[in-house]
Amino acid sequence: MKLTRRDLLVWGAGAAAGLPFTPVPWKLLDDVSIWTQNWPWIPQPARGPVEVKQSFCTLCPQGCAMKVRMAGGWPVGVSGVNTNPLTRGALCPLGFGAHQLNWHPMRLRTVRHDGVASSWDASQTAFVKACNRGPVVIVDGHPGRAASSVFESFTEKRGACLVAEGPETGALVPYENWSDASARALGYDLENAQTIISFGAPMLDGWGVPGRFTRLWAERTNGVSDPQLRLIHIEDSCSRTAAKAWKWVSAKPGSEGALAAGLARVLIEECLVAARGPIPRTTLAQAADRTGRTIEEIRDLARTIVAKPPVLAIAKDNNPEVAALNGILGAIGARGGIVRRSKLSKACLSREGPISNPGAILIDSTVPWDFVPQTDAEIFRFTAWDGGSSRAGWLLPAPGFLEELTDVPTAATSVIESYAIAPQLAKPTHEVRSAAQFLASVDKNLPMPEQIIHRRCSNLRRSGRGSVHAQEITPVAKFESGQKLEEQLQAGAIWIGDPLRPGGWKCEVKEWPQTMATATSEGDWSASWSAPVLPPLATKLYRESKLREAPARRTV
Repeated sequence: MKLTRRDLLVWGAGAAAGLPFTPVPWKLLDDVSIWTQNWPWIPQPARGPVEVKQSFCTLCPQGCAMKVRMAGGWPVGVSGVNTNPLTRGALCPLGFGAHQLNWHPMRLRTVRHDGVASSWDASQTAFVKACNRGPVVIVDGHPGRAASSVFESFTEKRGACLVAEGPETGALVPYENWSDASARALGYDLENAQTIISFGAPMLDGWGVPGRFTRLWAERTNGVSDPQLRLIHIEDSCSRTAAKAWKWVSAKPGSEGALAAGLARVLIEECLVAARGPIPRTTLAQAADRTGRTIEEIRDLARTIVAKPPVLAIAKDNNPEVAALNGILGAIGARGGIVRRSKLSKACLSREGPISNPGAILIDSTVPWDFVPQTDAEIFRFTAWDGGSSRAGWLLPAPGFLEELTDVPTAATSVIESYAIAPQLAKPTHEVRSAAQFLASVDKNLPMPEQIIHRRCSNLRRSGRGSVHAQEITPVAKFESGQKLEEQLQAGAIWIGDPLRPGGWKCEVKEWPQTMATATSEGDWSASWSAPVLPPLATKLYRESKLREAPARRTV
């Protein structure tokens, strides 16, 4: 039988058409999939007993409660805790994907000096020599922890502690100039406010403790036209907070201070508030010109914000004029306003504070990666991930997510006093040290964070204040000892203090601050992340689900 070209074409077409209906291609695809998933450099999912443990996120000072799904002793999933009275089940995208960070390709696994692999012994020797040359400055990103007490003990006679504050705390810095309280000792009484005017602060987009204001907003608005809690948002673009606020007021970028001055002038001239204060030098005509709003619109806005007191103004950053507006509104030291949450009066250095001729600068792993001190001193930076753009001479591998025992003090700007413990749930795959452990190896007299945590739990038990929130609420007085209290906190419970009573804080604004334009942020929104790396899940949640739009894509 002669085989023609036409026979070959017919046979080839028939074979191609029938191939998908045979098991051959699917078997080959399955084999290739299994083969590629078993390459030696691909992380394998943990195998072993599956259990769920409760802990707290320590990637930022807010300390959100989380459930951690463990498989074979390794974290494989994270979710929120609905029973937590502060976060109420909320987590930011970074928290949802935090269990992936320990396996990130940019994980720092060895000590590096000027980009070259080194050792812990060499770094300790270099640190001791640098300490002998001059004072030591330690930069802390999460003040108030047990590790922070170790830093303060080490620098008591050797130098100073510097705190790299977040934007929420930075907005409270102006009150330091008008009182004896530091910004870290103040907080916002959101729960008792009836009207909140936000000057660019992303109240519904991750501001403060995730879940605190968003849950409060959902409970007190409930889709009604005139909610129990009014949120008035000032911003040039229609962000997510602006779109969901009770009222959105568009103003020119950088004109927040001028608008605050214009509102204060109306409140004083029309006697709309009982509190008195200095009259701003900015006229209504000037405020209208700088903000892009008319004089009558500014007058109407001033009448609107005081229609439902208590009223609280919140800035997105350090803005003295917005802070002074709170003085005119009578929100300083009052219920539903700016209240003093602790007796802390010593103001720590800010990230812009002067550093005079230090011998060494030690940067804790909690400090945002974009913090780069302007100094010629030798820098020792602890970090779990290599951000790639640091000027630090020494990069020291720090514990990653859930790889160390630490405590979680009251979140920044929160007036609800709290205390929690994040236990070590994962084992590091390489040698890591925290900054506190490193300092303890230099000074044997320093207390370890574990000892400080024990002491704090014992003090809480002796005080008898507050209650412990888990599945049930237990008063502290019912615990037999500080050890029993600590065991409960180690299991994921949180201590909540007694309700704060406003008052007893004197803050006087004698002269209206000088009008200054607020710097506007240009560029990609992801630059606001303080972490040097992002897990894939966080990127997916943040970008694909449009939890936050890029500024260029925001439209009315």
